[in-house]
Amino acid sequence: MRRRASAEWLLAVPVLTGAAGGVAPTVAAVLLLTTALVTAALMWTRGTRLDPGAPRRGVLRGWRLLAVAVVVGLAGAGVVALVDGRSARSPSDTVGQLASLPSVLLALVALLTLITRSQLRAGGARLLTETALFFSASVVLAQVLVVGPALAGQPLTGPGRLVLELICLLTAGVLSAVLVLVAVSSGARRVTGALLLLAATAWAGARGLAVVGEDLPRSVLPGWVVGAQLAGLVLLCLAALRDPGADAVAPPSRAAVRLSLAGQLLPHLVLVVAVLVYLGVPLTGSRPTPAAGVALLCCLALTAVHRAVAARDESRVGSRLRRSEAYFRSLVRSSSDAVLILDGDLRVSWAAPSLLPPGGAAALTGRPLADVVHPDDAQAVRGWLAADAPTGLRSFRLQDAAGDWRVLEAGVSDLRADDDVQGLVLQCRDVTARLDRELELSSLAYTDPLTGLPNRAAQQTALDALLAGLADPAAEDVALLLVEVHGLAAAGEHAGRDVVDVALVEIARRLRATVRAEDQVARIGAELFSVLAHGTGDEPDRVASRCLSVIDAPVTTEAGIVDLTAVVGLAPLTAGLTVDAAGDRAELAVRDARAAGVGSLRRYRAELTAARDRREQLRLDLVDARERGELGLVWQPIVALADHRVTGVEALLRWQHPLHGDVPPEEFLPLAERAGLLVDLQRWALHSATTAAASLPGHGLELKLGVNVSAEHLAAGTLVGDVASALRASGLSPERLVVEIAESALAGRDATDDVTALRLMGVRLALDDFGSGNSSLRGLGRLPVDIIKLDRALLSRVDRDPYTRAICEAVLSLGAALRVDVVAEGVETASQLGVLQALGCGYAQGFLLARPMGLSALEDLLESHDGLLWPGIVGRVGG
Repeated sequence: MRRRASAEWLLAVPVLTGAAGGVAPTVAAVLLLTTALVTAALMWTRGTRLDPGAPRRGVLRGWRLLAVAVVVGLAGAGVVALVDGRSARSPSDTVGQLASLPSVLLALVALLTLITRSQLRAGGARLLTETALFFSASVVLAQVLVVGPALAGQPLTGPGRLVLELICLLTAGVLSAVLVLVAVSSGARRVTGALLLLAATAWAGARGLAVVGEDLPRSVLPGWVVGAQLAGLVLLCLAALRDPGADAVAPPSRAAVRLSLAGQLLPHLVLVVAVLVYLGVPLTGSRPTPAAGVALLCCLALTAVHRAVAARDESRVGSRLRRSEAYFRSLVRSSSDAVLILDGDLRVSWAAPSLLPPGGAAALTGRPLADVVHPDDAQAVRGWLAADAPTGLRSFRLQDAAGDWRVLEAGVSDLRADDDVQGLVLQCRDVTARLDRELELSSLAYTDPLTGLPNRAAQQTALDALLAGLADPAAEDVALLLVEVHGLAAAGEHAGRDVVDVALVEIARRLRATVRAEDQVARIGAELFSVLAHGTGDEPDRVASRCLSVIDAPVTTEAGIVDLTAVVGLAPLTAGLTVDAAGDRAELAVRDARAAGVGSLRRYRAELTAARDRREQLRLDLVDARERGELGLVWQPIVALADHRVTGVEALLRWQHPLHGDVPPEEFLPLAERAGLLVDLQRWALHSATTAAASLPGHGLELKLGVNVSAEHLAAGTLVGDVASALRASGLSPERLVVEIAESALAGRDATDDVTALRLMGVRLALDDFGSGNSSLRGLGRLPVDIIKLDRALLSRVDRDPYTRAICEAVLSLGAALRVDVVAEGVETASQLGVLQALGCGYAQGFLLARPMGLSALEDLLESHDGLLWPGIVGRVGG
């Protein structure tokens, strides 16, 4: 911020001083002298700060000499103007011109001290010719624009002309020295050189105006001269502030590259200007000086020399490049590892000869690597190379010159940030022969000869390695799955051993295709397979479920269809387990799965035996639970959100077990389904619910009753009769009954007749649990329903997930268009209720409004509050 502030006030100085020069020359002179002193002090201080320890004497001396040059030059001009009453405006003013010589000499010496000898040697002959060309062209311009007009206006002889010629030569030398500084400096210092070049140009322009400005009005010329001098001082200050030092190292920026290029072109541009000016002088009626002609001839000669030197340098660079490339190619050919270079777009820019395909370099160069590797490896290679910083070793297949696929193991060096390479370098090693040998040995010792899967020995080895790796906290979780296949013995008895072998090979193929690439599938027994499944949480459980599904599919053989089943035991692996202990846990789990029945999956845990005993006990107790009075109904109100009036209730089945307490329906209903008891339980719940609902107070409204019906009840073909019987026995109006059925049950053709009959009876039909699974908005218009119930799983995110909110809004809009009521089921928070009300949902039920309650609590709620229910009111009435 301090440097920027300095630059800001410096930029205002030339404007103010130029104005002052045109109004009050004495004031302008004083201001110029003051600014010169300030500028000199700044450069002196800057030179000291660049090297407080004074090891870089060249830099320190250069800036201090520039400071002295400024003070000497402008102070000398001021002294001449104040003492002699002259301003060195006239070319005949030899004293004034002579007073400026010391400052020019000091400036030239100062600039040369800013350049080190090593930098000059590095520039070589090309820098020398460019500098000489620029110097000669500058002399031409000085002769044509300054010396010529000065001699034409007032001929000079003797010391006066000598001083003027000497000043022009020294000025050209100063400009040339600055150009050398720009050319040899590092990228971080070229801006400083450019500012110095502008400062020197401004100073030279001021001197030229002072010499040849006789024809300009005296009220204008001083302002221009002083303004140019002040501009030079400002640029000197900026250069000093921007100078990072001779040893500064910085990556080349675009600005530095442009400055370097401009520095190379500047001598030729100045030459062009000099030639044009020289040729244009006769048009004005003047004649160029002989010195201008000599300097112009020197320029032309130096142009030819510069071209020759540049051609020689280019030839040397090309020769070095060819030698370097030949050296590199020789190293690559003799290396056991082949090199493959990819550009920024992952296209092959160069490949070692040993990697070239049958079509040669043309078939490989310029193409993405993922397009030339084996198709099975393309995706892996593309993902590997697309990473921000690809690392590690990867294997892929590439065709050789004979057209055979070779396996290459490649490591990568990311040199995209390297300006010389700008790509990825792959070091490739052919490992085809090694892999062939390893595969042959492995197939003998670690492969099941029938299925081609790893055998027990391979499984034990892999299991041991995984258990050892689990000691690392960052290791991925792994589970051991034992898949026990049932039905092979029966197939062998009926169709022979060959059919069993075919079935085993097919099962092995299916299992291998079902799991991920890193999951090992092994055959460790006659009817036993194992899977080492990677993944956290319930991912191994999902793998086990897929294994059960693929085995359950029929196997086609020449002898006919073979139906097989399986059970799976799952044992999570933990650090510290031995191979035997892990196998024992998996055996316990598979035994538990076998006891549970065909298609079972069991995960090992400490309470495995207790859990199994509980399920068995519940299944047995459920048979007579209704006769023992353990089954009952609870009621959950459904509220109209417009006036918060209870418009309906849903009857929910509950089981109060004498030993295990309240058994949730999601636990005992599947048991009832597997035991064939579900239809009977729902028939009983239907009769009990309609009888109780017939006597509920409605406060002038027909309170609706919702009863859940399963797909099994609908498929049994007794639903219409059961509903009709319940309505007759209870006296409940059919319009008050709502039968809630899942979408999957309604989609079947077998349900069409029963659903149509129910609706003809006046019973309303509700689509239950919409949004809990593979629900489809497209199918809503085709389903014969009167009510849609949004599932709690969908509503749980409606207040914080825009996507879920959009789905709910779409369902509500579709319901309004189809004249179908929408009930939000499972509303648990006030924010959910607020969002649903804002979306225009008409009805809601859930824990926020009321939890499921007994019949007496429901009657108290309806009587005490005239059928009105607000969030939290159920907490005051109990139940």
